[in-house]
Amino acid sequence: MQELHKKRIEVAINIWGEILEGSFSSRSEIVRFVREVYEENRLEPIRGKTKIDIYDKELATIYLVGKYGLGLDEELERYSHLFSIELKSDKVIERVLQGDSPRKSMLEVFGTLDENMVFRVLRLAMTAVILGFMPEERFIAVLTSFEKEFPELDKNIQGFKRFYIAYRLAEEIAAGKVRNRIEKETLKHAMCVRLNAERAAPPDRFIREIAVEALRIPEHKVNSALSLSD
Repeated sequence: MQELHKKRIEVAINIWGEILEGSFSSRSEIVRFVREVYEENRLEPIRGKTKIDIYDKELATIYLVGKYGLGLDEELERYSHLFSIELKSDKVIERVLQGDSPRKSMLEVFGTLDENMVFRVLRLAMTAVILGFMPEERFIAVLTSFEKEFPELDKNIQGFKRFYIAYRLAEEIAAGKVRNRIEKETLKHAMCVRLNAERAAPPDRFIREIAVEALRIPEHKVNSALSLSD
């Protein structure tokens, strides 16, 4: 799906040009800049329904493009004043994939079990999959570990799964791989099984909202794939 996000990646690379020139001294400065650049390019952050702190969350995209797209992995610690959340999230993901407990990793890396930070970790992993930098299997492994470790967050984790499945289905519609309701239902069922997310199947209206508003897919194409009327 990297082709679908080609413009997003190009914009992130341009933003890195400003970062490398030392244009930002704080996270709030770069968040404002990302918002301005996205609006100029008619580009939406990776999102579902909520827009709360969405440009701060979108720094996950900028971080990942720097790490994987530009090969700046060893340079990233120099920009901890801009990407503190992403650097810590990345460390937690790495530890969890190596078999560490998510709860222990969160406490040792973040110093807290704050719910918002838990979902920042999951969002970074999800964004890596969407941009083509991480195999989905690794993301599912991380998500499954957190789901087992944080039963108290079950409702919100199910909501996060719903968001991920809806976003991926919207991408498939954009790519022309899902053209009708039968193809959509088949893929949705397969994804729900893969993510152990039978309780989190997204409704068509949610898929449509992401497809039209976040990915800017023409409405007629979306409605046809979802068998919705205009």
